[in-house]
Amino acid sequence: MRTVVHWDGDRFFASIEQASDRRLRGRPVVVGGERRGVVLSASADARRLGIRPGWPTSRARRAVPALIVLPAHFDLYERFFEQILGLCRETTPLVEPSSVGSAWLDLTGTGRILNQSPEQVVAQLRSTVHEWLRLSISAGLATNKLVARIAARVHKPAAQWTVAPGQERAFLAPLPLAWMPGMERPALQSLELAGIRSFSQFASAPIDALSTILGRNAQPLQRRAQGVSEEPVGKKKAADPGWVERVDFADDVWDEPLLLLTLRRMAEKLMAQVRASGNEIRRLTLELVYTDRDESRRNYDFPEPVALDTDAFPVLPQLLEAAWSRRVRLRALTLKAGRVYRPSAQLDLFAPVSPRREYNVKLASTIDLLRRLHGPAAVLRGYELEASPCSAEQVARDAA
Repeated sequence: MRTVVHWDGDRFFASIEQASDRRLRGRPVVVGGERRGVVLSASADARRLGIRPGWPTSRARRAVPALIVLPAHFDLYERFFEQILGLCRETTPLVEPSSVGSAWLDLTGTGRILNQSPEQVVAQLRSTVHEWLRLSISAGLATNKLVARIAARVHKPAAQWTVAPGQERAFLAPLPLAWMPGMERPALQSLELAGIRSFSQFASAPIDALSTILGRNAQPLQRRAQGVSEEPVGKKKAADPGWVERVDFADDVWDEPLLLLTLRRMAEKLMAQVRASGNEIRRLTLELVYTDRDESRRNYDFPEPVALDTDAFPVLPQLLEAAWSRRVRLRALTLKAGRVYRPSAQLDLFAPVSPRREYNVKLASTIDLLRRLHGPAAVLRGYELEASPCSAEQVARDAA
């Protein structure tokens, strides 16, 4: 029987800050997002005082005057994460990072090799992480990735939970549908209006009714709500979630406005993939292929994780300028997303404190829904209308 494990860091950012600086241990600590002004992660001591992720940092300071508010150090969190992944790979070669601070492992068959049950293997891994890195992780064990992921989070923190084979649907049934990965807020709101709020209600709803709300995604999502998922545990790296957009030009291109127009369209599609996964990313990678097939690559790391087109658009000109080191014609562009973060754990994509950002989040969610229901051309942004007819025609032809 297949055994999949999902581990998820407890209070990951704040715990790493305390592990890195012993002066912070035993004190109420939060990691605050400078761009959004919200608490991204709260230590156990801060949580005991009522502080929660998603609070405005100003509110947290007022509630607990002795609170220590630290800026986020994402490079540090990613280094700790890689160390935990190294421990995982000593146990099994089948390791797939989910986001910074969580990952899947496939332990099928390893119990016989290690002469331990999967539960014992996971308990040992959690103990090693705690002793070596002073971090607590929770874990879920199940027959598939979906159920293992949810099981790891139901009883956090410092928990380990096993869902026995055949019990997947019963385990999910009472949980709110918001726990379903990939279920976006507009869809959740529409389902709630239809009286569908739990996994159980969604799993048994008529597929025709679900299709009117979710389109072609209705059937695969319903199977997941029933506890059925056959997705294998892969070998993705933390910086390689698989979100890639590539355009091969019919004719080699030199025109910079045309290249930027192409990049904007690519970024829209890429960030829509990120939002659909329920994650955010901190890195954009641009790869260029020159007319002589030589290649160049550059990365841009955002100060904080992002998931909106409006976050990506401003960095595209400088990313293109940095990557286009040889001023010769280009035959292809590739845009990749990396450094994945999960908003529901440490960040809160859907609860911004800035009115402008709240507007952008709602706009992006609405555009995603309209395009999913009515096709990519259902909504066009202003830059599409400003593009010259020949440029727009060439980009559309190359992207087809």
